[in-house]
Amino acid sequence: MTSNRHVEMDLGPDWTVKMAWPEEGDIQGGPIALLIEPSDPQTYPAGGISSTVLRSVDFRAAMAKLRSQLVNADRWQTRSDEYEAGRIERIRDALAKGITPEYLALLSSAYVSRVNSGQAKPVEHLAEDIGKSLQTIRGHLWRARKEGLLTGSAGRKGGQLTPEASAILSRIVPGAPQEVRPPSSE
Repeated sequence: MTSNRHVEMDLGPDWTVKMAWPEEGDIQGGPIALLIEPSDPQTYPAGGISSTVLRSVDFRAAMAKLRSQLVNADRWQTRSDEYEAGRIERIRDALAKGITPEYLALLSSAYVSRVNSGQAKPVEHLAEDIGKSLQTIRGHLWRARKEGLLTGSAGRKGGQLTPEASAILSRIVPGAPQEVRPPSSE
């Protein structure tokens, strides 16, 4: 039960209930799964689950919580989609000025973000979104690694932005979320 269509609630001090709704379709009805567990797995309440515990499951409150979660997830997805569209435009604009450190940092940031989100074939999708060939984008990512903006080795998926790339992004995209921040000196 680890989707955005699940709700977890306390049933007093001793029990926790987890409810799940179908991944697709209408959420007007009740949950399709219900799991009641002790709040503390090390200590089981005396008597086990009783009808009193079952009656304390508040389906209306769970439905309200689920709807709130879904609205928040939709808002987050909309903001994420808008940010990604803006990121692609910034990459295209930077590329129009040549293969600069700014362009390579922006490209690397988009690449790392897509890899970390688990996107299949991130380089292929980046190439398509930017409007360049797959080999061109691979070459640009290789260059970003060579210039010290992206860690990892060419030919292997993944890597991280270097502090230098993060500094460039902070300068050209103020307030933008960064995939990697330099460690604090605390």
